[in-house]
Order: sequence, then structure tokens, then C-alpha cells
Amino acid sequence: MAFSLVDDSGASVEPSTFDLHESEFRRIEAILSRVRGEVRAELALLVSRSGQAVAAAGAAEGVDDTALASLATAALAASDGLARLVGEDGFPALAHQGVRRSVFISDLMRRYALVLVFDAAVSAGLVRYKCKRAALLVEDVLRGRRRAGEGPAAPGGLKFSDDELEALLGE
Repeated sequence: MAFSLVDDSGASVEPSTFDLHESEFRRIEAILSRVRGEVRAELALLVSRSGQAVAAAGAAEGVDDTALASLATAALAASDGLARLVGEDGFPALAHQGVRRSVFISDLMRRYALVLVFDAAVSAGLVRYKCKRAALLVEDVLRGRRRAGEGPAAPGGLKFSDDELEALLGE
């Protein structure tokens, strides 16, 4: 699956099988930038399940974005196989915790993935929560259902302010 930008007049920047309007691309970039800042991540990346980077915010020193995108989607594919093996439909997120850095991968609509590279000292629970919110926003943009002033529903109907959540998680 190839991606290209389409300006708001509808003119394609380059040929593609999937068109992402410039305004949609900018909204996705803004969502990635925000989640990156909220969890102090080095890199937030939206990738297609075919392994191609769609949008990014930040840069992780010494990390090849192309290789990261490809390996993250391969990890999701392997996770899908494990899920089927144990009788699950899938696992919506993967967390790889390292000594210095960690990686969080969240499935979006079984077509995309949200990938974050962040400091291992950051709470994995906080990253999971912030990524869930960001994933809902990105999904709204990709589905084209976003209406002015309407945000996604809180996961599970729970509503916490960021301060309350950070207090609960010990941040």
C-alpha cells in the first residue's frame, strides 16, 4: 500500500493507492506530536500494516524509522498469530520494555499501527493510556468521521483528567 498526500483541493502530490488529504495528514501529525510530548517519547510513528511509515513526530537517535516501521508491523503480525493460537481475536497492543528505551505498538483498525519509542523510566501504564486516546483520535481522522468539536469516547466509559491519571499511576 503506497501513501501520498492530496492537497485540500484534491490534487494528488504523487500517484498512490491510498490518498491522505493534507489536512488529515496535518491532524495526524498534531496528534502524534501531542502524544509524544505527553509521554516524553523520542518518536511517535504511524505506520501501515504493510510496514510503511505514514506520519511521524520526533526522531529517535540511532533508530532507522523505516526498519522500525517494518519490524513493528512484523511484531504485530506475530502477535496476531499468537492470539489466534490461544483463542483470542488479537492483542491490541504490544509493549517492549528495555533498560534505556521502550517501544509501545498499538494496533489501529487492523490496518495501521501507532509506534512510540520512549524512555524506559516512563510509566508503561501512562504510555498505554495516552496511546489509547491518540489511537482513537487517529482512527477518527482515518475514517473521516471526525466532526467539529466532537472527540472520541473515553475507553470503557471512564473519565479521568490527566492530573488524576498521573496521580493514580504515580507520575
